[in-house]
Amino acid sequence: MLSPAQRRRYAELGWLVVPGLITRARALELARAFEVQTQRWAEAIDVPPDEYLSVVSQWTNVWERNASFKAQLFDPRAAEIAAELIDCARVRVFHDHLIAKPPLGGGTIPWHRDLPNWPVAEPRALSCWLALDDAPPDAGAMRFMPGGHRLPETSSIDFLNPAEAKQWGPRAAEAVPVPVSAGDAVFHHCLSWHCSPPNATRAWRRAYITIYLDADCTFAPERAAWHPMVRKVHAAPGLPFGDHQFPVLGGKHES
Repeated sequence: MLSPAQRRRYAELGWLVVPGLITRARALELARAFEVQTQRWAEAIDVPPDEYLSVVSQWTNVWERNASFKAQLFDPRAAEIAAELIDCARVRVFHDHLIAKPPLGGGTIPWHRDLPNWPVAEPRALSCWLALDDAPPDAGAMRFMPGGHRLPETSSIDFLNPAEAKQWGPRAAEAVPVPVSAGDAVFHHCLSWHCSPPNATRAWRRAYITIYLDADCTFAPERAAWHPMVRKVHAAPGLPFGDHQFPVLGGKHES
């Protein structure tokens, strides 16, 4: 599904934008599903939706509770692209999640890598960041450090501790903002260095993210024992994740 040039770009940079992974109309449907779902969650704890959204900005395993996002998760195109980029026969879903930055809000997400925060042993994984709204640079579009996925592996960082924040020094000017339109997807390597600033616009910046693993990746609880998905794993350390909670979604397209 990808051209050789696209695969080379991903290998060089650590991310790849796929324009129009879904239509703008489909992105709008998912944005509306987000609104309905968050209203349900707010009602469940008897909190006004606006107050709920001002505090909670990330939701995990949405596919288990919402039919619209489950249908999107099982759409095969993203899984096929993920398998091509990872270069594996099949991909497994680690989890999905929604991330939302409200108008004129949302904090800074500091420079980080994803894999050190996952209980996954092998760096054969990526995230598909699907834009449900337009995300221009001033709306908190993600920034990447080109080639950062090829730098030596690092441990996890405390997002709330400024002393642990990654400092790029002279390389800071190399950071690349990656603006996208609703329906576009950014596939990025599990070791890519990325961050995002606050949303300075009057529009929402919502994204639906699916984390794909090579289906043969193994459970490594010692890497991130605190991760909420650890309690859902029934496999022993060193073995692949089970298919029920972590479904396999096929793999490379067969012509």
